[in-house]
Amino acid sequence: MNPKEACEAKWLPLEGAERIERVRSIVMETARRLKDPEEIERFALTEEQKRIEQGKFYVKWNGLHLARGYSGLCLLFGELDRLEPDGQWDVAGHRYVVLMQQSLERQGIESLSLWSGMAGVVTGIQALSRQGTRYGNMLRSLNDFFLRMFPEYMYVVRRNIKEGVLMSDYDVMQGLSGIGRYLMHFKEHPEMRIALTQVLEYMVELCEYKEMQNTRVPGWYISPDRLISSSDQELYPEGYFNCGVSHGIPGPLALLSLAHQQGVEVEGGRETIRSIAEWLMRFTIRDEHGPYCPAHVSWQEQAAGAASGSSPREAWCYGGPGVARTLWLAGQALGEPAWRQAAIESFLGTTRRPERLWNLHSATFCHGYAGLLQMTQRMIADAGTAELIPLRDRLVDRIVQSYDASAPYGFAELEEGEKLHFAGVLDGAAGVALALLSVMQDRESEWDRVFLLN
Repeated sequence: MNPKEACEAKWLPLEGAERIERVRSIVMETARRLKDPEEIERFALTEEQKRIEQGKFYVKWNGLHLARGYSGLCLLFGELDRLEPDGQWDVAGHRYVVLMQQSLERQGIESLSLWSGMAGVVTGIQALSRQGTRYGNMLRSLNDFFLRMFPEYMYVVRRNIKEGVLMSDYDVMQGLSGIGRYLMHFKEHPEMRIALTQVLEYMVELCEYKEMQNTRVPGWYISPDRLISSSDQELYPEGYFNCGVSHGIPGPLALLSLAHQQGVEVEGGRETIRSIAEWLMRFTIRDEHGPYCPAHVSWQEQAAGAASGSSPREAWCYGGPGVARTLWLAGQALGEPAWRQAAIESFLGTTRRPERLWNLHSATFCHGYAGLLQMTQRMIADAGTAELIPLRDRLVDRIVQSYDASAPYGFAELEEGEKLHFAGVLDGAAGVALALLSVMQDRESEWDRVFLLN
C-alpha cells in the first residue's frame, strides 16, 4: 500500500494472512478464558487475599466496575457479538448482565462514574443490547436511577469549584468527563440531553481562570490539600495542573470536542475548547524525536509559562499520544489545522522515539501497548497518516510476542516488576483483546468511546 492509498483510506485493517490468523487465535483464546464470570471473581478474590496477607496495595474487587469488573467484559463480548452475530457471544455476555443485575440488587452502586459506577454499568449492558433492541427495560430503569441521583452529584462538584476542585470531580475515571461520555450516547433522550448540557456547562465554569496568590491561573488547578497521593504532595507542595487524559484536563477537552462534533453546544463551549487546547500547546515539551506532553505542570511551571524536565511516556492515561488524540478531536471540532498537525507530529515523534523511552511495560490498555495501538489506529483512520502504519504493525507484533499461554488470561499487567493478572478492560486481558480486534476489521470500533477516543 503506497502512502497516497493509505491517506485516502479510512479504517485500515492489518495485512498478511499469517499475522491476522495469529492475532485472531490469540483474541479467541483470550475471550474463551474470559467466559466464566464466577471463575474470574474467584481468581480476583484469591489474588486480593494474597496481597492483603503480603501487606501490598490492592484495589478491592467489584464486579460492577468497568475497569476490572463485569461491565468491562460486556464491552468485549458486545464487540465480538457485533462482529460475529451467530457466534453465541451474546450468550456469554448475558451471564455477566445477570450477575450485574444481582449485584445491583444485593449491594447497590457506589457512584455514578463511568469506570466504577452506574455510567459504566449502563455502558456495558448497552454494548450487548444490539443497538438498543435488547435489555431495554433494564437500561431505562438504570438511566432513571442515574437521573434521580444526578442533581445531588452536580451540587457537590459545583460547590467544589469554589471550595477546591478534586480531579475526581471532572476526570474521565471518576468524574464528569466519563459521565458526560455516557450521557452523550443517550443524547436523543430529552432528560439525558439536559444532564449532558449541565455537564458541559460545568466544564465551562471549571475552566474559567481565577486569581490565586496574586496570579491568574486555570480553574482546574489542584491545590496541595486536594492531592490524593503523598508522593504528589511531596513533589508538588504548591499543587499542580494535571495533564493526563485519565485524570487531567485533556478529559474535559475531549468531552467538549466530541459533544461539539455531535451538535451539543453550550455557551462558552467553543472558547473553553480553545482555552484548554492552547494551554496544552503552550506546555508541550519537545525532544529530539518530537513533541510530547508532561504528566503534570507545577505551580512554578505555570507561572513561568513553560514545562521542563518531564520524561516522555507513550500511554493513554498520561503522555504524548493520549493528549495528542484530544488535541486532534479539538482541532476537528473547531477546524483548527495547527492542533491537528500538532497531534500528528506527536504520534510521529513516538515512531522516532526509541522504545526504551516509551515508558510502557505491558500489553494492557491504560498505560501499555494496547492503548497506544488503539490510538494509533484511530489516527491512521482519521488523519490518513501512512507513516503510522509501521508503528501500528510493530505494536501488534509487540503485543503478540507478550502473549503468555501459561498466564491465567494470556496477558499480564506489570507493576514495579511484578506480574498482575486482571481480566478487565482498563489494565487486563479484555482491553488487549479489544485493541487487537479493532485492527483485524475493516470498520471502526465503538467500545473505545469509554476512553474518549471517539
